[in-house]
Amino acid sequence: MRASQLGTEYTCPVQVTLEVIGGKWKCVILWWLRRDAKRFGELKLLIPGITQKVLTQQLRELERDGLIRRETYPETPPRVEYSLTPYGETIRPITELMCDWGKSHRSEYEFGYLRLKGLRILVVAAEAEVRYRLRTVLEERNVHVIAVTSANAALELLQDPPQALVVDIGALGEDSYTLIRQVRNLSDQQGVKIPAIALTNNNLEGSRVIKEGFQVHLAQPFDPVELVATLASLTYYHK
Repeated sequence: MRASQLGTEYTCPVQVTLEVIGGKWKCVILWWLRRDAKRFGELKLLIPGITQKVLTQQLRELERDGLIRRETYPETPPRVEYSLTPYGETIRPITELMCDWGKSHRSEYEFGYLRLKGLRILVVAAEAEVRYRLRTVLEERNVHVIAVTSANAALELLQDPPQALVVDIGALGEDSYTLIRQVRNLSDQQGVKIPAIALTNNNLEGSRVIKEGFQVHLAQPFDPVELVATLASLTYYHK
């Protein structure tokens, strides 16, 4: 908590909580960081409507209050990631409850259904269980899912580019990166960037997929709400 707040007298414990996580964006940022680390650019894409200046300010305040850590890696170009601290993890149940309350308070149409309805999304996953889960979650929102088991099969479909791409890095390994490079080359040629999400098993994979050309990475096993929110956010920029 800020030094200026020390010694402040509060009449209600909720005031203390709001001093730290109040406002329009902080709980949203903390929700996106609850499962894995994210780069600044990922957070900017995942939170439509927030400006770079405001995101920078909110991250600084959350770091100052001990809820998140900012870690810089000695790479070229420099890689900076944000993640929850152990203290920040204590806020996680609050953001999860806020998510659950939001889902019950508003119709599903306001959580990606309308934005995703009718989109063609290419799913690439070697494991049948992962393909099944992805197809089930997306088809519930009237997404047209094209699911394939390999990067080669996906490459054959790029002549008719999908409106978004979801790749389970897992068993695909290096083929995943061959695929995203081809997707980005095609995007450059056609002038249309295809939103691409990588499902990863660890933060090391997560850092590489962003460098290779994926826009966002999500931790496996993926959370359906997080996946839908990610696709809704990314397609917000590609309407």
